[in-house]
Amino acid sequence: MFAAFFFIFFFIFSFDDFSFSGDLGEKQLRSRQYNVEKVVPLTKESLRSELDAQQVICPEQVYAQILIESAHLESYLTKRTNNLLGMRYPFRRKTKAIGIFLPESNLIIKGTQAELKKYRNENHYAVFENWQECVSDYKLWQDECFKLTDRYLSFLGKYYAEDTKYVEKIKLLSK
Repeated sequence: MFAAFFFIFFFIFSFDDFSFSGDLGEKQLRSRQYNVEKVVPLTKESLRSELDAQQVICPEQVYAQILIESAHLESYLTKRTNNLLGMRYPFRRKTKAIGIFLPESNLIIKGTQAELKKYRNENHYAVFENWQECVSDYKLWQDECFKLTDRYLSFLGKYYAEDTKYVEKIKLLSK
C-alpha cells in the first residue's frame, strides 16, 4: 500500500508545473525574467545613462532636478516607491506607474488607472516597479506636455518668418 501511494505521489508531483504551458505563459515568464535582469542598481552614473537612453529632454537639468527631489537618491519616497521626482499618479495620460502611495497611511495600493481613480483627491504619489520605469514615465510626461516641434514651429512663425504661411509650408514639406 505504501509503495503504491509513494509511486502515485512521486509520479504526480515530479512533473513540471503546466500552469505556464503554451506560448502566452512562456512569453510572460520570459518577459518577467528579462525585466528583472534589465534593472540595474540606482547610482548617479546609471541614472545619467538612463536619462540619455530614454532621450529625456534637457537631461542635465532633469538629472539635477532628480538629485534635488530625491535627496541625492536617498529619500524615503525614492526608496519606498522608486519615485525619483515626487510625481503624482497620472489618471489621464499613459503611465508606467503600477500603483499609488498614500503617505498619510504609508500605504501602497497597486492597480490600474480606472481602479485608482477613487484616490485622485487624496495626497498621493506614483509607485513604480523600479527606478528605470520612473525615468521612462517622466519621458512619457515630457512627450505629452512638451511638444518641442510645435514650439519650434510656433517660434518660427512668430519671430522668424515674414511669410504668414511659412509654418504650413514647413509642415507640408516635412511630411
